[in-house]
Amino acid sequence: MDKKSIKQIVISSAAYSLSSIFGPLLFIGVPAYFLDRYLGTNPMILLVAVFIAFIISNILLFRKVKIINQMISSYIPVNDKKEENFDLSENNN
Repeated sequence: MDKKSIKQIVISSAAYSLSSIFGPLLFIGVPAYFLDRYLGTNPMILLVAVFIAFIISNILLFRKVKIINQMISSYIPVNDKKEENFDLSENNN
């Protein structure tokens, strides 16, 4: 994997992380805020909406991390040989 690919993965992961955190928070939280103000139930609906947005954000992030791990593991060559245990002691007979 070259440096450009790694850099692209890092940048896209950061952008996706930010959007998956702020996206649900904005799309669920902002209407909940105004609904709270309209119904006079400060801050009950907003708290429930933030909790739901937190759950959605975690689901989105876990899915993306799973995909990124699969991408990275596809670039790492699989070593068919088992790891050999090397004796690192000073007595090499």
